[in-house]
Amino acid sequence: MIFHISDTTRSQAKTPHNLFMLNLALFHLLMTPAIIVLDVGEIGMLLPLFLSLTVMIYTWRRANAAHDDWFVFAHWQLAVRRYRLLLIGYAVTAALLLLGWLLTLSTADPNMRDILQTVLLRIAVMPVVLMVMVDFYLESSALFQATNGEVPDGISKRFPPENNPPAVTPERAAESAPHTPHPG
Repeated sequence: MIFHISDTTRSQAKTPHNLFMLNLALFHLLMTPAIIVLDVGEIGMLLPLFLSLTVMIYTWRRANAAHDDWFVFAHWQLAVRRYRLLLIGYAVTAALLLLGWLLTLSTADPNMRDILQTVLLRIAVMPVVLMVMVDFYLESSALFQATNGEVPDGISKRFPPENNPPAVTPERAAESAPHTPHPG
């Protein structure tokens, strides 16, 4: 649904999505590979996870705080819903890591154990990598929606606006769109 809102409100509605994109880029696409390359160790792999979870908690708290504008509130809620996908990726990765750890316990040869750990670690991180890519796409779309004054219908139904700004139906959007002359 499209709403007529101010530029300030649009800017505030983009904040949770910008924060989400920063989280994905900084902690998942830059920090995690850097930690792997620098061979910091298994404990070092927890740093990006901890920082990402910290941003998620901050987003969740902001989403549940009082907001002056329903449009801004709706976009914070949308970001929280998208974080659930990333949390599912974390859970699947944790389950695969646990399974891999149990498999390596049954191996007597230390060299084979190292090989198994390396292979299983690479396989186990794939759910998070896939969810990061999916979330990048979804958050890019959400940024576009916030810029255009849109709120997804699912969010509008789940969190109906209390002070409903004047919504623009598709028919009214076509009427209010600036008309540009066709070239030639």
